[in-house]
Amino acid sequence: MSPSFWSGILALGAAPVIAAAAPNEIKVFTDELARYREHTLEFHVNKASSARPTAENQATPLQIMPEYSYGLRRNWELSFQLPFTIDAGSSDFVGYRSELQYVAPHDEDDGFYWGFNVELARNDPPGEASFWSAELIPILGYRGGRWHFVANPGADKQLSGSSRAATFQPAAKIAYQAFGWNSFGLEYFGAEQSRVLYVAWDGKIGKSEFNLGIGRGFTDASDRWVLKMILEFAFR
Repeated sequence: MSPSFWSGILALGAAPVIAAAAPNEIKVFTDELARYREHTLEFHVNKASSARPTAENQATPLQIMPEYSYGLRRNWELSFQLPFTIDAGSSDFVGYRSELQYVAPHDEDDGFYWGFNVELARNDPPGEASFWSAELIPILGYRGGRWHFVANPGADKQLSGSSRAATFQPAAKIAYQAFGWNSFGLEYFGAEQSRVLYVAWDGKIGKSEFNLGIGRGFTDASDRWVLKMILEFAFR
């Protein structure tokens, strides 16, 4: 792995409140929502070891995205995100986003559940023209015993700019609750020709939850290795 990858890991360890996307957000959406009138603050931090071979820009900046969420109503969550990158000592904001997520009432310990997440984003990639995009992510999950299965057959649509194509972006997760609040499993993310599989660990400390994963890309359009971490704080 390249030195830039290990420097990214050191940066994660040096930031106690930003604990750790190749995209800004590498997350499988489940039935976890902010409770009614509850506030949550998440930090998404991701770092790729090297860019995909087909990428024109081979830079792999550290990507950080704070996300504030509020339990708008029961089973409804409203979120705001502000992604930015850090590379070679400089930082750049790369847009802003808002998300609305709904999960239908269900048994939180066993059985099937469903919901959806919709996103509107202003994208400002460094060195490229800005554009608006929208994303729809269905949430299909099932819990049985210690096992948890989730599928997100999502799609992204560019609303402005030179390209207006829709992109299928599927994601899925299988996890096993080994002990306490600790679950281990696999997460899959696809986008256009990119295919990345992660080994992931989900845990909880007090009211704070985290997701830590290391992924491997399997196509020429995928980043080679990616380290991701999501840390969430809940408060009222």
